[in-house]
Amino acid sequence: MIAVEWSTKFEVGHERIDFEHKIFLNLIREASRLPERGVGHERALLHLNEVKQYAVFHFTSEENLMVDVHYPDIAPHKKEHERLLALFDDRVHQYRREEIDLEMVVEFLFEWFAMHTTQVDMRLAKYIAEA
Repeated sequence: MIAVEWSTKFEVGHERIDFEHKIFLNLIREASRLPERGVGHERALLHLNEVKQYAVFHFTSEENLMVDVHYPDIAPHKKEHERLLALFDDRVHQYRREEIDLEMVVEFLFEWFAMHTTQVDMRLAKYIAEA
């Protein structure tokens, strides 16, 4: 189980982005708790689909914001979103085929969240703050 709580180290300083990141982190924590709750494989796949749908929503939200503020690094940021979603799809496919366990999917999700938030999204928020 991931016992990580929301922390200021994850804040990028933009209210909407931080709000959406909190929800995403909660979905990751919920995924990490599924095994201890005795949730089966199919139900876990449904939750992972929810995570994916939320990620797509959040990325769209960020990309709209980037367009609105004329963010100069929109292309590489969008490419990173596409890369993360493709990697996630691959992990879910492996989990569906029982090649990896849910813990490995959750570890990927948390690493994605921590790295993308504190690096890529931080640059976007800094640009918005300075604009």
